[in-house]
Amino acid sequence: MLRLKWTVLLLLVTNVIAFAQSGLKISGKLRVLEPTEIRVETITGEVVLSAKIDRNQTFVMGPVEIVPDVYILSMGGTKQPIYLTNGEVVIKGFYDSREVANSSIDFTGVDEYFKLLNWLPEEKAGNKKTISPDVKGNLDGTMYSALAYLADIQVYEPNKFLWDCMPEDARASYSGKWLERRLDSLARFAIGSLAYDFEYVDPDGKMVRLSDFKGKYVLIDFWASWCGPCRQEMKNLLPIYEELKGDDLEFISISLDKREKDWRGMLKAENLPWIMLWNKEGFTVGDEPNTIQKAYGFYSIPFIVLVDKEGRIVKRGLRGEQVREAIVSARQK
Repeated sequence: MLRLKWTVLLLLVTNVIAFAQSGLKISGKLRVLEPTEIRVETITGEVVLSAKIDRNQTFVMGPVEIVPDVYILSMGGTKQPIYLTNGEVVIKGFYDSREVANSSIDFTGVDEYFKLLNWLPEEKAGNKKTISPDVKGNLDGTMYSALAYLADIQVYEPNKFLWDCMPEDARASYSGKWLERRLDSLARFAIGSLAYDFEYVDPDGKMVRLSDFKGKYVLIDFWASWCGPCRQEMKNLLPIYEELKGDDLEFISISLDKREKDWRGMLKAENLPWIMLWNKEGFTVGDEPNTIQKAYGFYSIPFIVLVDKEGRIVKRGLRGEQVREAIVSARQK
């Protein structure tokens, strides 16, 4: 009986300790060149944990109960999104705040984060990212919205796919709400949505609108004279145009040159047989995207989109033979 009582007492003590230590706890030992703050924040900027370390110092933060999700780990001036759960994370190594590339840091206790990294999409042709459909059923809860956050894909369909994979209760998380807002933003240029009705000038000075071609399929090609891949893509379009041209199809190339003379020089050099327009806003690199980039959701050129007879987006981000396949497929429906 005495042994049993001690056993019960030991179990009770163990359970109390386990309960007391539940939640996220981050500890470790870092060698730093100067006093450095380590901080964990939500993606909306709320501080969850923080600690200051000096030189070769051990540190402990937490425990604190969190919703498993993607958080921002700050170390000095370095910020890194990372997926965290209720458990212990250990950080060890060297952090060089003056030359971050010289740092060498090991993490343990972030297995779910490493699992997410395995599902991050690779860059495809034309800077397109895709999410593997095999991810469905292989992640839990907020890991789907966390993957969307980490992947940062500027296209509606893969984000919607990850949203549909999520259980209802996970959608109220920080990354779940972030993904919901992203979907609202991207929906305006999703497949099947109405294409933005632009109006730009042609070589004769006439203003031309997309809606002028309602009742036809319209292939829209965004380019600039200084963009080598754009010029090559336009050459690729020529045989496709010659093969598929007809009363139900228009090709429109929209220049994003900032200077009209550059656009007109390109027209003379290439002498292409379809509609050529100029958007004097020009292509925006690194700053706020211009009107047409926002409307169609693209951040690099060349960018090609196919619009159907009702003015709805059929395909976007097309390159090479994908253009021909998209037109043929649309005509067959």
